[in-house]
Amino acid sequence: MYLLNNKITKFIKNKKLKYYNFMKWNKYAFTISSIWIIFSLIIIYFNHFNWGLDFTGGTIVELSFNKPIKNVKKIKFLLQKIFISKINIIFFKKKNIILIKLSKKFINNRFIKKKLLIIFNNFLKYQYKIKKIEFLGPNIDKNFIFSGFAAVLAVFLSISLYIGFRFEWNLSFSIILSLLHDLIITMGLISLLHIEIDLTIITSFISIISYSLNDSIIILDRIRENCFFIKNKNIINIINLSINQTIKRSIITSNILLIMLLNLYFFGGILLKNFAFIMIIGIIIGTLSSIYIVSAIASKIGIDIDHINN
Repeated sequence: MYLLNNKITKFIKNKKLKYYNFMKWNKYAFTISSIWIIFSLIIIYFNHFNWGLDFTGGTIVELSFNKPIKNVKKIKFLLQKIFISKINIIFFKKKNIILIKLSKKFINNRFIKKKLLIIFNNFLKYQYKIKKIEFLGPNIDKNFIFSGFAAVLAVFLSISLYIGFRFEWNLSFSIILSLLHDLIITMGLISLLHIEIDLTIITSFISIISYSLNDSIIILDRIRENCFFIKNKNIINIINLSINQTIKRSIITSNILLIMLLNLYFFGGILLKNFAFIMIIGIIIGTLSSIYIVSAIASKIGIDIDHINN
């Protein structure tokens, strides 16, 4: 365990802080995160993403039933066999309504009605009513996707320049790697669970970046302040002290967000369920990365304390 110098010890006693040596776990955290990133990249490569209709276009069919539906999985299986298309079903249990999303764009209403008649009248013996059939083109074309990635790249570059100018270039590098760490692991989980990517999921990515960035900057700002006030500067001790001073705030903030997101997940309806789930995962990963990953990378590559003080 790293020994604290007298100045830091006195500071902790005056502030009545309970000191934990977070930095002794950074090797384990860094190793586990590296494994998760490799695992996520492998999953993304082989499993790909489940792009929603916003990106691919397709057909939406809304059906209402006169009695409760008990075998949604069987319905999905039969729809895939009949339409030879990737299927996504949203089931509104209280209203006995099924929203069917087909990845193919079927322009013939008669063809769709005939296939539905075969499935529900002949196989499942359900009486149903077609409420609507819509044919959708992709709302987001390739140029829009390219512009989106360019915008994200510009945001990362702007963040790097600001943090490098405001704090220190090595800290800027550590934060960018931390943000990439959060996004890659989250995207790997999305690919693994085959969660449909629509505009709400893209929004969750932006929210995760914002939260993780804010959490990391709070710790970095405290590192900068401690570098200024503590004369006998051991960067490992300063990082440890800074995390101890900000950990309570980070935990309280993340817990409040998690409580809100859990309520959204269980009571916000099926359309917001995936958004809330991804946000919950992102908040947990972002909180851990701001404590361990940013500090681990910063301590490994070194920090120019004189530059921070200026």
